[in-house]
Amino acid sequence: MTRCPHFPMCSAPLCPEDANIEQAAWFPGEEVCKRLGVDFAHRQRRMGRAGISPDTCFTASMLKRNLPITKTLRGLDPERIRAEALAAWFARHKGRTPLSEEEKARRRERFQRFKRAG
Repeated sequence: MTRCPHFPMCSAPLCPEDANIEQAAWFPGEEVCKRLGVDFAHRQRRMGRAGISPDTCFTASMLKRNLPITKTLRGLDPERIRAEALAAWFARHKGRTPLSEEEKARRRERFQRFKRAG
């Protein structure tokens, strides 16, 4: 991985250059990594726009989960024991399952029929 040009002056709590990134926590409203291509930074920005409560925190592994981001999404309570709370959070938030090729083809065909009818 190439060194991030923002690393020396960045104060984002979750940094892909940090070796201990899994122990770090991010609260909505805190700074977001400016490096392009960081998989969790896009979700952090979306959470900021969605107005998620800053009373809960998220880890990098939580932010990598493909979830619908709405203002009702909650992270971990910073006062709880992290390992137990993290396991419970992952059990509640399974994430979206990727579409099969058949489902993609079916949706594409439905869209084309809708487009022709319109």
